[in-house]
Amino acid sequence: MSTPKSARGSHRPRTIVLVGATSGIGRMAARQLSAGGHRLIVVGRDQGRGKALAAELRRAGSAGVSRPPAVFIAGDVSTRAGIEAVVREIRTHTDTVDTLVNNAGVMLGHRQLTSEGLEMNFAVHHLAPYTTTALLLPLLARGDGRIVNTNSEGHRMTMSGAGGIDVDFGDLQSERHYSMFLTYSRTKLENLLFTYEFHRRFPQFSIVAVHPGVVRSRLMRGVRNPAMWLLNKVGRVLLMRPSQGAVPIVRLATAAAVENGRYYDRFVPTPSSAQSMSPLTAKRLWEVTERLRGPIDSQARG
Repeated sequence: MSTPKSARGSHRPRTIVLVGATSGIGRMAARQLSAGGHRLIVVGRDQGRGKALAAELRRAGSAGVSRPPAVFIAGDVSTRAGIEAVVREIRTHTDTVDTLVNNAGVMLGHRQLTSEGLEMNFAVHHLAPYTTTALLLPLLARGDGRIVNTNSEGHRMTMSGAGGIDVDFGDLQSERHYSMFLTYSRTKLENLLFTYEFHRRFPQFSIVAVHPGVVRSRLMRGVRNPAMWLLNKVGRVLLMRPSQGAVPIVRLATAAAVENGRYYDRFVPTPSSAQSMSPLTAKRLWEVTERLRGPIDSQARG
């Protein structure tokens, strides 16, 4: 895989857009990035939690370590219109982005649709990183040009352990069959296929996907499932804290260099599943995505 363009290094403050920052590992990553002196634009749906996070980061800066002020933008990245609104707001604060972190995630006990009529996992895990990356490409091109996609080892198999995962092009919206675990895993696979295909098409940018570890978070809030209830209870002891899960995301967002176009299992570049490595599957998914959201080149120019 190609070598990324010269990076700015972790010691140099970066302008970082962090999508999915109001809870869990996103919130912890925001705290760690701010403590490292980086300029943050954090994006999330929950206005209350987002404003509280920005205020917390401002207070921490005024209390000692010099930190650039953090900006919070409320937005719904499950829709194209929501992403467009977020990007317009980002452009009022900066004309340069060094790192984009696509961290928004969902896990839903039953099938839900966005206001555009698209299945929510597919919209948040695949279409949102595609569209957000596309619309921020001009700003990324002026900066360090790095994209970090939060992924999951779930792209290999479901949390229930049932078989390998592949893309079902006949049921991308999970209309025929919805399973919380299967749909989550398939859309994480789609995110990984996007990561690799973006790298093939735009090698001048650096892009990686990362499994941050098995972290207890608010991702499964609202899930009415006895197994998940038990996992959350046991997880308080066995699973990583969100602050631990945030560390590899922060490392990849700020490191002097990353292995471009790779999948990281926390800190280590690791081969992903055979299905994720298929250029034919990635190309087909890219073409489907273009029909839904438009070509990346035209979005970036717009």
